[in-house]
Amino acid sequence: MTRGPLRPQPARRRNRLLGWLFGGDSAPRPSNAEPPTAAVVEREHASLEDDEDLEREALGGLTAAGASSEEAPEEAAPAEDEPPAIPRDTFRVNVSLPANLEIAEQQVVPVRITNISGTGAALLYDSPDPLPPTGNWLDLALPNRPKAMELELEVVRGRLHLGPLGQDQQIVHGRFPSIRRNEQDAIIAYINNIRLYESKQYTVAAKVMLEVVTGRRRFAKFNGETIEIRPDMMRLMMDDFDAISGAEVMLTIMAPRFADHLDVEDVRVEKVEVISARKAEVEVSLAKPDDKVLLFIRKHYPGVAKGRR
Repeated sequence: MTRGPLRPQPARRRNRLLGWLFGGDSAPRPSNAEPPTAAVVEREHASLEDDEDLEREALGGLTAAGASSEEAPEEAAPAEDEPPAIPRDTFRVNVSLPANLEIAEQQVVPVRITNISGTGAALLYDSPDPLPPTGNWLDLALPNRPKAMELELEVVRGRLHLGPLGQDQQIVHGRFPSIRRNEQDAIIAYINNIRLYESKQYTVAAKVMLEVVTGRRRFAKFNGETIEIRPDMMRLMMDDFDAISGAEVMLTIMAPRFADHLDVEDVRVEKVEVISARKAEVEVSLAKPDDKVLLFIRKHYPGVAKGRR
C-alpha cells in the first residue's frame, strides 16, 4: 500500500517533551516549589488547548494557523468573459411565420410572427388598436408539426410600427402562460432546424423564375437569379419585380444552359427592397423546408456552391 507523505508533528508538543526529559522551562517542579500563580496556570491551560488544536488540525490534514508561512490558495474567480447559458425554452430566433390571432373570443385577424421562443413570441399586427392583455389565442402552424397549435397569448407590451405601404401596424410582444410541454418541444425543434438550415446556406447565382399565384399580379412572371439559398428561405435579385410582400408564388430554379429545372411550390414573398429602377432584392420563404433545393444546386453548380460554416 502506498503511503502518503508524513504530516509534520506540531513543534510545540515536541519541545515540551524534550524539556521534561532534559530539564528546562517545562520540567516538573520540585515539591517544595511555590505553587504557580493563576496567570501561569491559565497560560499552561491555553498552551494545552493550542496543542490539542494543532494535533486535531494535523490529523485532519489542515495547516495550523500561524504554523506555516504558506497561505491557502484563493478560490478561482469565475471567468468574466464567459456569457451565461441561455435556457433552451427561452432561446429566441427571428422568423417570419403566418398565424391567426383570436382577440378575446371576438374576432380572428391574420398576423405574422417575427421572433419566437418556447415561452413567447413577437408578432406584427395590422392595426394601431391595442390588444387586450389576456384572452388572446394564437393559431400557429409549424412546418415540423402536422396540426396547428392553439396557444394562449398574454400581451406584455406593444409599440407602433409603420408598414411598407405606410399603413399603421404594431409589434406586439407576448408570452405563452399555459403552453404544454409537447408544444414547447415542437417550437424548440423548429428553432433547432432553423439553426441547422443556417449552416446549410449557399451563395450561388442561379437563374430563377417567379410566377405569382395570388394577389393583383396573379399569373405574372418575373426573371432573376439567386443570391443566397437555404432550405427554408432564399434571397433573389429580380428584374422589374412589382409584386408586394405577402404574395404567394411558385419558384423555378434553372440549371446551367437550361439543362434541367426544379419547381418549388408554397413559396411566399417576405420582403421586397428596390435596389434600382429595374432591380429589386426579394426574400422568399418556403412553407415546406427541404434539402432538395440544395441537392439540385450541388448537382448542377458544384464549382460555385459554397456552404457558409
